[in-house]
Amino acid sequence: MKTLIQADEAKTIISKHLRKFSSSYIPIEKCAGRTLRQDIAADRPLPPFNRSMMDGYALRFSDIAKVDSFNLSATAAAGTQKITLNNKIGSCIEIMTGAVVPNGADIVVPYEETEYLDNGEIRILPSNRRHVGSAIHPIGSDHNSSEILVRAGCIIGSREIAIAATCGYSKLKISNNPSIAVVTTGDELVSVSEIPKSYQNRRSNDLSMVATLNSLGYRVNECAHLNDERISLKASLVRLTKSYEIVLVSGGISKGKKDFIPSVLDEIGLTCQFHGVAQKPGKPLGFWSNDLCSVFALPGNPQSTLTCIHHYVLPALEAASGNNINKNTSVDLSDSATGIENITTFLPVSVTAGNKATQCPCQNSGDLVKILSSDGYIELPPKAVYYPAGSTFIFYPWS
Repeated sequence: MKTLIQADEAKTIISKHLRKFSSSYIPIEKCAGRTLRQDIAADRPLPPFNRSMMDGYALRFSDIAKVDSFNLSATAAAGTQKITLNNKIGSCIEIMTGAVVPNGADIVVPYEETEYLDNGEIRILPSNRRHVGSAIHPIGSDHNSSEILVRAGCIIGSREIAIAATCGYSKLKISNNPSIAVVTTGDELVSVSEIPKSYQNRRSNDLSMVATLNSLGYRVNECAHLNDERISLKASLVRLTKSYEIVLVSGGISKGKKDFIPSVLDEIGLTCQFHGVAQKPGKPLGFWSNDLCSVFALPGNPQSTLTCIHHYVLPALEAASGNNINKNTSVDLSDSATGIENITTFLPVSVTAGNKATQCPCQNSGDLVKILSSDGYIELPPKAVYYPAGSTFIFYPWS
C-alpha cells in the first residue's frame, strides 16, 4: 500500500476521477426510481385557468347584497370551455369542482351554503366569511409559466412523475445505469451452494454487494470469482475492466503474498488514484481508473466491504448519476465514544425511534453476524476526541 490518505481525501479523489454516467430520454412511465438529469418546468400557469374549488354556484359577490335570490342561467362542468355570466343582476351559473370560473363571476358559493327555492331560484344563506374570490383557485397562483418545478438531480418518484405528466413531459432525460461487475477473490472461498472444507468459507461479499447495489436501482451485469493465481487473475481483470464501467473487487488488495490485485491493476493500464485509507475498518481500500473503467478495490473482511461500499461506492455512483439530493439524518449518541488520532472510525450503531444511537461494536471486521444488531454507522473524525453521550453525528443507514 502507498501512504495512507484520510477518508475525506479518498472521497474527493473518487469524485474527481469517476466520470458522470451517460443519459438518455425514456418514456415517462419507465422513469420511476431513476435519477433525473433535466429540470422540469411548467409549460403554462398552474392552475391554467381560474378554477372552481367547490361544487356550487358562480356569481358576482356584489349581487349578494342586492337580491334575495338568484336565477340559474347555465351550467359550467369540468372539462368544458369558459362561458360568461350575463350582466343581469341576480344571475348565477351552476358550477362543478375543477371547472373554469365563468367570465364576470368573482365568487363560487358551495351548494351547502345555498337553499333551492320552489320557483327554481337559488337563495344564498347568510355568512360573514365570504369575500371576492372565495372558492376560486386563481390562474397562476401556484406557479408561473416556465417556472422550474422539479430540479435535476432527484430520484424520480410518484410525485415527480405526476408533475412531469401535468407539464406535458412524455419523455424524461434520465441517467443511464453503468455496467457493473462484482468480483470476489480467494482460494479459501467457495460458492454458497457448496459444503466448505474445514479450511474454506462460503462467499458472502458478492451477494451482499449485489443486494446493496440493487437497493438503489443499480443492476450488476456480472459476478465473477477469481482464484489466487496471477496469470488467470490478470486475464480475467483485463476482460472485466474492458467490458464494464465499474468493477467492484472484494479481497486480494492488502499485503499478503497472494494479494495480486493492486499490482495487476497497475500492469493492465489502470492508474492507482489511492491505495490505503486511514480508517477503521477498511484500511486497504483502493481506487484505480482509466478512460474506460473505474475499479473500487474493497477489503475482503465482510464488515470492511459493507462499510466501504456504503461510504464510498454508493455515494460515488449517486454523484456520477447526477443525484445531488442529500437525505442524511442526524442521531444523538446514547453513550460516550472516543475517536482515534489520524484514523477515521466507522462505528456501527442501532437507532431508536427518537434518533438515539447505541453503539454496536464488532469484535473485528470479520464479525458479520454482529452487524445484524446495527442499523447503520456513524463516522468519528480522525481525532483523539472524547464525545460525551448526547453528541450528534450524521447517520449512514445500511441498505
